[in-house]
Amino acid sequence: MGTGEIPRMFSRIAGRYDLANRVLSGTLDRTWRRRLVRLATPRPGERVLDVGTGTGDLLIEFHRREPELKLWGLDLSGGMLAVCREKLRRLRVEASLVEGDALRMPFASGAFDIVTIAFGLRNLPDRERGLREMVERLRPGGRLLILEFSLPQHRWVRAPYRFYLNAIVPRVGGWLTGDRPAYEYLCRTIQEFPTPQEIAGAMERVGLADVRYEALSGGIAWLYRGGAPKSRR
Repeated sequence: MGTGEIPRMFSRIAGRYDLANRVLSGTLDRTWRRRLVRLATPRPGERVLDVGTGTGDLLIEFHRREPELKLWGLDLSGGMLAVCREKLRRLRVEASLVEGDALRMPFASGAFDIVTIAFGLRNLPDRERGLREMVERLRPGGRLLILEFSLPQHRWVRAPYRFYLNAIVPRVGGWLTGDRPAYEYLCRTIQEFPTPQEIAGAMERVGLADVRYEALSGGIAWLYRGGAPKSRR
């Protein structure tokens, strides 16, 4: 799928995206986001950027954890941001939303204390460049956290999960959103995604320190974190 088609795809499914997420994950996606926010240890007044923010679920979790944060969301899909904007308005969450490219982010170097990306790294055509962009936007000592799907590493979980991805998710996701090809694409990106060890290695190559990662729900999802260098060369 071409780079320009990806934001159009997400805009097509934006109106039913949250419902599909809840049904297909059995609401586990909420649990995973809460875990990310806890590990981020946000403090009052810190500046948080959520890359590929989609409909804003992670921004909302950050606000629930610490209402005094300054929040930004970046996404390439105008349709997703429209849904996000309405959700934030309804829940009275203040955040600055920017339509833009994660590979060319319109923010100053060192502008944020925390940068996150949840289920969006798979969609970047150049993941390592995207990671470099995120690290560049962190202040010295800031934190980067990534939440992403992957194939479970244990064989007894991997086989049934592959069946679920190939036989169930496109059918149910397509029924809920009216766009089965979108969910066929999403399932394909999960199965083609690098291993957790490879992602951790990429994080270290872009300069992150103390990189750690943990399996969630048997390895269906993984949570990664790393710290920006405390001083820049």
